[in-house]
Amino acid sequence: MNELDRDIGRGNRETDADRRGLRYLTSSLVLTGALVGLIALAVGTSEGYLATVVVASIVALAAVFRFFFHGSRAFCLTLANLAAIYACSFLFFAESNFHGASGLALSAGFVLPLLAFVGGSFRYRDTITRVTISGRLQEQRHIGRIFSWLIPVLAVGIAVSILPPSILQHSANAVLLLAMAAISGFIFFVSRDVAVFLLDTGLLFEQFFARIAALTVPAFAFLTCYSLMVILFASIYSVLDHFSDGANFRIEGAIRAISFPESLYFSVVTLSTVGYGDIVPASGVVRLVAAAEIVCGILLLLFGFNEIFNFARRHGDRDR
Repeated sequence: MNELDRDIGRGNRETDADRRGLRYLTSSLVLTGALVGLIALAVGTSEGYLATVVVASIVALAAVFRFFFHGSRAFCLTLANLAAIYACSFLFFAESNFHGASGLALSAGFVLPLLAFVGGSFRYRDTITRVTISGRLQEQRHIGRIFSWLIPVLAVGIAVSILPPSILQHSANAVLLLAMAAISGFIFFVSRDVAVFLLDTGLLFEQFFARIAALTVPAFAFLTCYSLMVILFASIYSVLDHFSDGANFRIEGAIRAISFPESLYFSVVTLSTVGYGDIVPASGVVRLVAAAEIVCGILLLLFGFNEIFNFARRHGDRDR
C-alpha cells in the first residue's frame, strides 16, 4: 500500500469518526433538550412557549461552541447539561416570583444570561480555542473566580424575593428583566473562566464515559441475571397463589388473587428490598418465599457489584 492509499484510508476513518461523533452529539443534545422541555412543560409556564425557547436556546448554545470554538462532543454535552441546570433554576425562580410575567418577558429573561456567556466567550475566543485544541486539563482552574458569580446572583435572587408582592404583581416583566440583566452582567465577566472549567469537565466526562462503555458487557450480564431472578420468583408467587386453597396476598388492603403483572411488580419490589406495602404476603408460605428472595437479592447485588468492579480493575490494568 502506497502513501496515498494510507492517507485516503486515514481520511476515511477520520470522516467515519466525525460522523459517529456528530450522531452522538445530536442524540445527546436531543435527549438533554427533551428532558429540559419536559421540565418546562411540567412547570406549565406560557403553555409550552417557554419550553420551546429553552430547548432551542440550549441546542443553539452547544452548536455555537461546537463550530466556533471547536468544542469536543463531551464539552458540548457538558455545556448543554449545565444550561439544562440553569433552565431548571430559572423556571423555579420564575414560577416562585413572577406569576404575572408574560411569555415574551420570560423568554427574554432566560436568554439574556446565555447571550452574555456567549458574548464574553467570544471576547476571549483565542484563549478558549487554544485550550480546546490542546485537549489537556488546565493546572490552574481558578475555582474561586469561576464560582464568584454565584454570590451576586444569589444576592439578586434574595433581593427579588423580599420585594413587596404588589410590585412583583404589577411590574413582573420589568423586575424580571432587570434581575436577569444584572445576572447577565456578572456572567459576562466570568465567562472565560467558566468556559475553561467546562472544557476540563468535558475531558473528565470523556474519560468517565469511556470507563462506563467498558462496563457495558458485565452490567448487561448482571441485569440479565437480575431479570431472570425477578421472573423466577414472580412465577413462583403466581403458581402458589393459583394452586393453593386461599388467597396469599393482601393487595391494597384486600385479600384476593394476584395477577401475573402484579406478581412481577411484587417480585421487583421484594428483590430490591424496597417494600412499598401496597402488596404484602398474607400466608406463611409466601412469606418464606419472599424472605428467600430478599436474601437472594442481597447476595446477587454483593456478588454482582464485586464482579463488575473486578472486571473494571482488570480492564484498567490492561490499559496501563
